Amino acid sequence: MTNEHNTPQAESTDHGVGRVLGTEHTSTREFRVVLDDAEYLQLDDLVVVRTQVPQQGEVRTYGIVTEVAAIYEGASFESDTHRIAVDGTLPGAKVRSAEIAITRVDPELWVSPDPGEEVERARGNERDKALYVDEMGRPLPIGMGRDGEPVFADLDFFDGRKGGHMSISGISGVATKTSFALFFLRLLAGRPDVLGEGAANLRILVFNVKGEDLLWLDKDNRYFDAAAADIWNKLGVEPGPFPSVSFWAPPRPQSGDVVVPDTGGRQEGVAAFTWTPREFIEDGLLRFLFTDATDSRNQIPFIEERVRAQLRRFAVDVEGRPGSVVLRDPIEGHSPGARVTPNPGERIISDLKSMVDAVEEFVDPEDGEPDQRWTGRVQAGTVSAFVRRLHAASHRLGQLVRAGESRRIDRRSAQVTVVAIQSLHDLGQRFVVGALLAETFAEKEQTGQRLPLSVIVLDELNKYAPREGSSPLKEMLIDIAQRGRSLGVLLVGAQQTASRVASEVMENAAIKVAGRLDAAEAERSEYGWMLPSTRARARLLKPGTMVVSQPALPVPLVVEFPFPPWATRKEEVDSSGTDPFANL
Repeated sequence: MTNEHNTPQAESTDHGVGRVLGTEHTSTREFRVVLDDAEYLQLDDLVVVRTQVPQQGEVRTYGIVTEVAAIYEGASFESDTHRIAVDGTLPGAKVRSAEIAITRVDPELWVSPDPGEEVERARGNERDKALYVDEMGRPLPIGMGRDGEPVFADLDFFDGRKGGHMSISGISGVATKTSFALFFLRLLAGRPDVLGEGAANLRILVFNVKGEDLLWLDKDNRYFDAAAADIWNKLGVEPGPFPSVSFWAPPRPQSGDVVVPDTGGRQEGVAAFTWTPREFIEDGLLRFLFTDATDSRNQIPFIEERVRAQLRRFAVDVEGRPGSVVLRDPIEGHSPGARVTPNPGERIISDLKSMVDAVEEFVDPEDGEPDQRWTGRVQAGTVSAFVRRLHAASHRLGQLVRAGESRRIDRRSAQVTVVAIQSLHDLGQRFVVGALLAETFAEKEQTGQRLPLSVIVLDELNKYAPREGSSPLKEMLIDIAQRGRSLGVLLVGAQQTASRVASEVMENAAIKVAGRLDAAEAERSEYGWMLPSTRARARLLKPGTMVVSQPALPVPLVVEFPFPPWATRKEEVDSSGTDPFANL
């Protein structure tokens, strides 16, 4: 019989696996176990020790195995190993032991376990107590432990009730950061019984920044097998691709009047997105053309802010040309929302290039002084630098702004929205990320409500929120990290090196995850949440194995997550026309 967490109800009836070592001091942090000859403990096993405390009664100490060791007692020299093990000419005994990090004491009377006390495996309810599952408000499975049972995280520390956000670090291609993020989100969406009221209208925004791996989330994986399906079933989720996904990509450059999404392996089911000049101006997206951290060291942000404000004042819609505007001085008089007929020779702004040209006429005219309403009192060299950056942006991402019917990304059309920006220049990627984050955050600020939840998945976080410098995009991400959880905007950020991400973002991630780490990176202070033994293991973790830290537990846990039932590249798509999960 199982409880709601898919763990056995009955308490452990195992006999002991060993005794608390009596040749070393025990403490309230750790102790060692000498194992019985017929028993063993491996890394990540959970144990419990019952200690009779004077005047208090029984106290149970729970712990997790962090290291195992073995030695020959009686051997003084290296060559004694042969005399004991092979020749039998020297008396000696093989002794196996394990180091235990204490996770919990129940009742909370912080005393050390007595030496010689029997040590048992923690199973069933005892295992739940060791992992604090019994105290979690909403335990969500986040992987499998080494004992083949689910490991849980308290969802209250992700969705904003007690904490928010998740940070995932690890070496590119080996740490499987994006794979774990998608696995976690599939569990989140597939367990409405755990998510509760937040399950209604849950929206997930995923940025595809490398390759086209995320453009197949709605397709079955031809290599998914029964063993992986069994793990998904243990986690309480019926295996299958994401049931509700929409895909968006930028238009191909110079595509003319026909807007075609700029993707390679997949065209079907992918919509192209753009912003009209009117949307660009109203949303204040000009600031996201200046996301280079070096721009903040001069007066360019000052000019950008003034130009952004003047665009809103001067822009007037053009009759018969949706999304297009002309720039007219407000003193000429036009009511808000008015549509005008262009004068002969008047510049019509229908794309980013024409907008840049129009702005240049005000800030850096060829035959006169700049309009200080647009530039303020700044040096001519700074104005020229501002204009140069505008022209560079027009060249690198000009296809994203074009007049016509609105092609904004509709984040409400599906539960998961995948935005493929891998084909864009770095500036274009930062622009799209900034624009969508600003839109999401502004909508939540208007309502002031935490629900419905909006989850944002962003890889290469160090590129968008670097530790050094400042930019509008970095400030936006810091704002989301600091205030987002109260508004239901939750960030799942992934990066190769946490040490290169803004500290304000990392410090606000309640759940921290790491895959395989570079040896030097593992020693950085950003990974201080790991035990020394866990840091050493993080250098050797295989794909599919992650270290997870959460506020509900005092020690990090090593978990494994199953093979995905959705395709991660075109070659994995099941095109047989049959249900690959029918016989699982």
